[in-house]
Amino acid sequence: MELLKSSSEHYYYTEGQGCPIVFLHGFPDCPENYKDQLSFFASKGYQAYVPYMPGYHPEDKDLDTYQSVRIAEDMINFIESVTDQKIVLFGHDWGSSVSYVIAGLRPDLVSKLISVSVPHGLSVGTAFLSDAEQQRKSWYMFFFQLEIADVAVPFDDFSFIKKLWSDWSPNWPEYEEYAKSTIDVLSKDSVLSKALAYYRCTFQSELQTERINELANSLLAKKISMPSLYLHGENDGCIGHYLSEGMENFFEDLEVKILPDCGHFLHLEKKDLTNNLVLEFID
Repeated sequence: MELLKSSSEHYYYTEGQGCPIVFLHGFPDCPENYKDQLSFFASKGYQAYVPYMPGYHPEDKDLDTYQSVRIAEDMINFIESVTDQKIVLFGHDWGSSVSYVIAGLRPDLVSKLISVSVPHGLSVGTAFLSDAEQQRKSWYMFFFQLEIADVAVPFDDFSFIKKLWSDWSPNWPEYEEYAKSTIDVLSKDSVLSKALAYYRCTFQSELQTERINELANSLLAKKISMPSLYLHGENDGCIGHYLSEGMENFFEDLEVKILPDCGHFLHLEKKDLTNNLVLEFID
């Protein structure tokens, strides 16, 4: 895959010609792991784009905050720099959180939305306070608030990251190839600290900006308008699939599919199934 740089100074991969479909990755993941999506959707008449999420390339400019709304603004700049057409938007993990904001801020940019592994609405935030099972799964988020995480995560060749992959997609031994690609990205200068900043800016008010907080609050009252598909693995070790219950209240048109025998990284673990479900939805 050839790495390109957009006029908005974002690094990305692309393949194919036709209707644009943009894939936003999560943590711990990277654009290189979307090579199968690039080739699959290119072969089906789409132009697929996979940008580095802000901070995941060592040459990325610093953002004033890494709150999801601010990241979404940055990704909107990327989208507008590579196409003047409406896009299909696919988001996984943090990419899901960001895709919800893009769909809310700029519904004129998105024809259809596919989100994966992180639900939209109040359920996740509420679960951090009241759901013991989800609190246990989300321990790493709270650990990332500590300075020690900057040393502990890369220790022993990022064994921490390998463990997250195996825990979040249990019974999937092929994760190691994808975890290695991710570690290659996170080991670059300043990348890990910015990836951790996504979590720190979520929980630490001193790392947030008033403008972004006001914008985030304004989005809570808006339903996502375009046709949307939500996918979640039944065996997800990161976010409980049951937290997707009630998501339909935040959408005008939503279809939810819980995939059996599948974990958090379902776009990789069950890539053929996931790709075909997405293709069926957008076609």
